[in-house]
Amino acid sequence: MLLLPIPNWAQRNDLVVSTASFAEKIYLQLDRKIYTNGDTVWFKCIVSNASEHIPSHLSGVLYVELIGADEVIFEKKLIKIENGIGHGNFDLDKKIPKGNYLIRAYTQWNQNFEDDFFFEEYIQVFPTETENTEPIQNIKLIKEEAGSEHLEVIFNPKLIDSLQKNKLNVYISVDDKKDSLQIKKGKNDQYILDYPIDKESQFATLKIETENQKTAAKTFVLNKEYMDLQFFPESGELVHGLSSKVGFKAIDAIGKGKIIEGAIVDEKENSITTFKSNSLGMGSFILINADSSKKYYARLKSPSLNNKSLYPLPDVAAAGNTLSVYRQRDKVVLKVVSNYMKNDSIFVRISFRGVDLYEKKVSLNQGFYQSLISTAEIPEGIISFTILDHSKKTIAERLYFNEKPESRIKINLATDKPNYNKRELTNLNIQTTNFNGEAVKANTSVLVINKKELGTMQNLRQNILSYFLIDSELKGNIENPGYYFKNDSSMHDDLDVLMLTQGWSKYNYSKPNKSSLNINPEKTLTLSGRVNNLFSEKKGKKDVEVTLMTSGTFKSFYKQKTDSLGKFKFDLNDEYGKEIEILIQTANKSDKKINNSVVLDQKKSPHVSFESTQAIEQIDSIVNKFIEKSRKQKEIDEKFDVQFGGILLDQVKVNAKMGPNKEKVTEKYGKPETIISGKEILSKEKKWSYGLYSVLLFNYPDKVRIERMPDQNLYATVNNMPTLVIIDGIPVQFRDYGLIPNISPSEVSSFEIIEYANGFGELYCEVHSELQPCIPPLPSWGHVIAIYTHAGIGLFGAQKPKGLTKTTVPVFATAKEFYAPKYDNIQADDWQHSDIRTLIHWQPILQTDDSGKAFTSFYNTDNKEQMMIIVEAISDEGEIGYQELNYEIIDTINK
Repeated sequence: MLLLPIPNWAQRNDLVVSTASFAEKIYLQLDRKIYTNGDTVWFKCIVSNASEHIPSHLSGVLYVELIGADEVIFEKKLIKIENGIGHGNFDLDKKIPKGNYLIRAYTQWNQNFEDDFFFEEYIQVFPTETENTEPIQNIKLIKEEAGSEHLEVIFNPKLIDSLQKNKLNVYISVDDKKDSLQIKKGKNDQYILDYPIDKESQFATLKIETENQKTAAKTFVLNKEYMDLQFFPESGELVHGLSSKVGFKAIDAIGKGKIIEGAIVDEKENSITTFKSNSLGMGSFILINADSSKKYYARLKSPSLNNKSLYPLPDVAAAGNTLSVYRQRDKVVLKVVSNYMKNDSIFVRISFRGVDLYEKKVSLNQGFYQSLISTAEIPEGIISFTILDHSKKTIAERLYFNEKPESRIKINLATDKPNYNKRELTNLNIQTTNFNGEAVKANTSVLVINKKELGTMQNLRQNILSYFLIDSELKGNIENPGYYFKNDSSMHDDLDVLMLTQGWSKYNYSKPNKSSLNINPEKTLTLSGRVNNLFSEKKGKKDVEVTLMTSGTFKSFYKQKTDSLGKFKFDLNDEYGKEIEILIQTANKSDKKINNSVVLDQKKSPHVSFESTQAIEQIDSIVNKFIEKSRKQKEIDEKFDVQFGGILLDQVKVNAKMGPNKEKVTEKYGKPETIISGKEILSKEKKWSYGLYSVLLFNYPDKVRIERMPDQNLYATVNNMPTLVIIDGIPVQFRDYGLIPNISPSEVSSFEIIEYANGFGELYCEVHSELQPCIPPLPSWGHVIAIYTHAGIGLFGAQKPKGLTKTTVPVFATAKEFYAPKYDNIQADDWQHSDIRTLIHWQPILQTDDSGKAFTSFYNTDNKEQMMIIVEAISDEGEIGYQELNYEIIDTINK
């Protein structure tokens, strides 16, 4: 037996380093996992390096996306990251469809590592209104006596698209098989699907798409009794004559663990050993002296699951090796056994987050080698143990989780009282120290929730410990990650089983190194692109100067010359909001404006992969209570606001000041029924678009009809009625209508439709006066299209200026301030407005000082229940910590 000395790994300079260790880990702490529409999703962002968890100074821009089950991005935000820390929110629309959503976060730099280090977490959104808003309804699985099965589904697309009239596109995924079809409308605007499926299919996803590209999707389980039982030999395979630990995992149709127990038997039904899972369907057993001439099976104690009782284990290899790693008090035992290498030399390698801590050549003694490693000598987290043959080829690998709580930040929480009255102020003191009680300066967050309604979910969901130590390094969904860090002595065994199963072949640091990292980190907002047509065979290279002007708070002005390939890149000042307008002007060395085309680099979102099992709705009694309480709180708020003159948020109207052109048009012809902003039109412009009307043709067929007439010009009409066009308040003469389609979308600030315009006959006469005399009868009714341009001087001012490119670019999202009622001066009438919120307080950034101390306070609600305080912390050195504290609200006030 040999005690391996591990050198100080942080000070070695001869380490082999995986490129994965250069990635950034991204963690979002969400306030919860279930929401109702109209809620706010609050999140704190931590971006660290992947090897030591030190807050990153590499990236200053974080992309956070809210994605639906149909893999469509609902909303995308750019979050400002300073010293690795940021925060933001998503305001869920009151009409957002019910369902499961993915929140994804990444930096540009992390795209070098595919999606291995993208942050992903799924949330559930439920409606606060009780009426039916489901466009996919009445799903039935019909089983015929003959054994065939088929789906019967009713679709009501009118719930998502009131203009749907004819055929409906339906996309079907059953397990791994995909199909598409069109179905006709039936009675009551419903569409009925009858679709055959294979027996024992696991789950299905239905997606509908209307004629106007409105979509809805739903995933559901077909076989609720389905169970899959998987086996994971400790070192990768079972080997003849050798004993092995075997991990197992039992999951249901949606990937959740199922509790099982049973026995391991051979093909003659001889019992070998027994097994029993933990609450997450995982466990392990020892198979002694495996025999390659035998077949082994797991026999379940309750064979009713899927009507199957025997599950085969992997075949036993005739020759091979086993690598066993387990804890023995304060040591880790590493044991290698081979049935074909007897006295050969092998290499033992120990690595951590892509960095080799130790590698040594050792000799087997009659096919056996064993060593002990002090747990204090290796860091906390997932450790990779690998054995290699004499030619450095990997022959066995094992992941092991080294628990080292003493390396974490210790967070001490203290309230000024053990319990509080309704709406009383809670004062919270926070102190962050190391294991020895020495002060640690840390960035913390404070979350306070109703424990009865959200406490169980909080205990099981992802937190800063589970993410940085496990989730970020293992691929796939880890069920109830918070379960592994509850200070329970049994957690070590459960963590080891997780390493055996989830980490068997899904370790992010095991991929081959990349030869190059081509995507540069973004430290700030940037704008880059290329000026085309820079070269001429006769004249050679032209010097092109690019001038950039931005709107926004700073009204910035930038200037630079392109490189030899015509490329340019500007670092922009910090701007907040959604987007800002920009102007790009190109000129040659004599400052003469030139019409070189400018192509801006597009920062496209990476491919979205929404796990099908995550789209399945899961509602339990706790979730039901939360939804009901959320509905009740919203009803209370609305009634109170109406009764006492409060302003409901959805009733707030901002009357923007009209420009003179718009004011003149509105006064003369009436108010518009339809308004499409120039920004929206520009966002829908494609590379092949050939002007304003081409964008309208393909994106707004329900608003305006674009047709090519015999004169080969495009004309716009509304509701098949006479339609005239006014630009910046100036009626366009009919002879010039052929110029309107080619207006650049970048020149349009607004496109508006005035239905049944006032004075239409007079306008018709004015527009046609140069072509024909104004002789009755004139059309009495008609519509007006009012186009407003940035230039504001009519049709001919809407032509694109020479060398000028107009567009918009996204900027940092403005962080919304968390609001909670303050009860420092309660009046008698205030008690008429009940406060039953489940989210009491959210403070994403609270810095402890040099003595490790911080303070905050917040007012309580009317809930006579326990509240839970959750504090998460990270230091400048990458130490992390998590702590909870409970207190109670009582009622001793006579109102």
